[in-house]
Amino acid sequence: MNNNEIMANRFLFILLLLLQLLCLGVLWISCFPGELADLGFFLLVIVYIYGIPLLIAFVVITVVGMQILKKINFFPATQTLIIAAAITLGLTVILLKTNLPQTIAFSISRPAFEAVIADADKLNSICNSKPVKQQVGLYRVIECDRDRRGGIYFSTGNLRFIDISDFYGFAYQPNPYGNYHFGSDVYTYYPIVGEWYGFTAGKRS
Repeated sequence: MNNNEIMANRFLFILLLLLQLLCLGVLWISCFPGELADLGFFLLVIVYIYGIPLLIAFVVITVVGMQILKKINFFPATQTLIIAAAITLGLTVILLKTNLPQTIAFSISRPAFEAVIADADKLNSICNSKPVKQQVGLYRVIECDRDRRGGIYFSTGNLRFIDISDFYGFAYQPNPYGNYHFGSDVYTYYPIVGEWYGFTAGKRS
C-alpha cells in the first residue's frame, strides 16, 4: 500500500470515527423528548450567524476530501471503512425512526416515575411546585400536571421562542384531548411503553 492509499484510509478512518461519535451523540439526545427539536433550532441559529465561515469550511473539506478520494483504489481496508459508515448511518436512522433509544431510556426510568405516581403526597408536592426541577430516573421533570379529564403529565423539556412555547415529556394514561396546562394549540402523543406516552404540547400567544 503506497503513501496515498495510507493517507486516504486514515482520512476515511477519521471521518468514520467522527460519524460514529456524531451518531452516538444524536442517539443519546433522542432519549430526551424534544431535545432533537432544540438541537435543530440551535443549529439553524448557528448556521444563520456563522453561515459564511461554515460554508467556506465545508467547501475546503469537500475539495480536500475529493482530492484524497480520487487517489483511492478501494482496497479491502477502504471498502470496510465505507461499509462500516453505511451501516452506522443505517442503524442510526432505524433507531431514530423506531424511537428505540428513548423507549429504552424511559424503561430504565419507568420505576422511578411509577413510584412518584404511587405516592400521592409526593405527586402532589411535585405537581404543585413551581418550578419543579425534580430528577426522576434519567430525566429532570420541570413541570407536572394532573388533568381532571385524565392523565398525569411530566414535562422534561421546553422550547420558548418569541410567542411560542413548546413542551415535551411523558404522560401516564393521557386523555385524548390534551392538557390545558401545557397548551392544546399543538398536541401530539406517541406510545412509549405500557400506558405511558410521549407528548408534545404547544402554546401560541
